[in-house]
Amino acid sequence: MLALKGILKQSGIFSKLLLLTGTACFFTILALLFWKIISNGDITNTSSLKLMQLFQSIGMFVIPPIIAAFLWSEKPNTFLKINKKTNWKNASFIVLFMIIAIPIINLLGEFNQLLTLPKSLAGLEAMMKASELESAKVTEQLLNVHSLGSLFFNIFLIAMLPALGEELFFRGVLQRVFQDWKGAVVSIWLTAFIFSAIHFQFYGFLPRLLLGAFFGYLLLWSNNLWLPILAHFVNNLMAVVFYYLKYNGYQVFDIDTVGTGNTFWLGWISGILVLIGIFLIKRMQTIDSKIT
Repeated sequence: MLALKGILKQSGIFSKLLLLTGTACFFTILALLFWKIISNGDITNTSSLKLMQLFQSIGMFVIPPIIAAFLWSEKPNTFLKINKKTNWKNASFIVLFMIIAIPIINLLGEFNQLLTLPKSLAGLEAMMKASELESAKVTEQLLNVHSLGSLFFNIFLIAMLPALGEELFFRGVLQRVFQDWKGAVVSIWLTAFIFSAIHFQFYGFLPRLLLGAFFGYLLLWSNNLWLPILAHFVNNLMAVVFYYLKYNGYQVFDIDTVGTGNTFWLGWISGILVLIGIFLIKRMQTIDSKIT
C-alpha cells in the first residue's frame, strides 16, 4: 500500500476529478447497498434512516478524499492540510464568529426565497424546491429526539460527520484540484457553488454558497483545514442543539428565523459584525502564518 502513495500525483485535473467522483459514486452505492441489506431499505424507520445517513456520509465524503490524497501525494495529511494544530484563540474566534453569523445567514435565506430562476430553468427550480421540502421532512425526522444519548448521536451524525466529510471532500480535495488549475479565488467560488448546488436546496442556495466561500477563504488564509471543519461543525451543531431543546419543550427562540421578519435589524447588525470578523480572521491568520 505504501508503494501506491503519491503514485498519481502527476495526474491532470480531469483525471483527478474523474477519480474523485468515481470513488464517491462507487463507495456511495456500496454504502447504500450495505445499508439496504442490513435494514431492508426502510426509510420510514428513524433508526434505519440514521444508519443510511451514516453509511452515505462515510461513503460519499470521507473515504474518497482520503483515497485521493493518498494517491496524489506522498504526504496525504499535508495535502489535505490537516497536519497543523489549531490554537485556542483561533478556535474560540471561529466559534464566536459562527454564532454571530446566524442572523445574517437567515436574512440571506429569506432574500433567497425572493429569487426565481429563468423560465428555461423552471423545471430545475421545481425539482430543487421539491427536494428541499423532502429534505426538510427527513431532517425533522432525524432531529426529533428526546434523550441525551440520541442528542449526542445526532451531534456526531448531523454535526460532526458532515463537517469532517464535506470539508475533506470540498475544501480539502476539490478546492485544491481547482486551485492547481485556475488559482485560489476561482477555486474557492467554484467549489462553493458545487458545495451549495449538490444539496439541491433552492431556498438555501445563496447562504450555503457564501458559507462555502467563507470556508474556502478560511482554508486559504490559515492553510489549516481544521478551522473550516470547526466552523462547519458549529453551524451544524447549533441547529441540532436548538431543535433538541425545541422538541423537548424548552422555551427557545426559533434559530431559523432570528434576523428575519420583525428581527431583520439583527440580520443587518450581524452582517456588519461578520464583515468586521472576516477582516479580523484574515489578519489573525496572516500574522499566525508569519510567526510559524
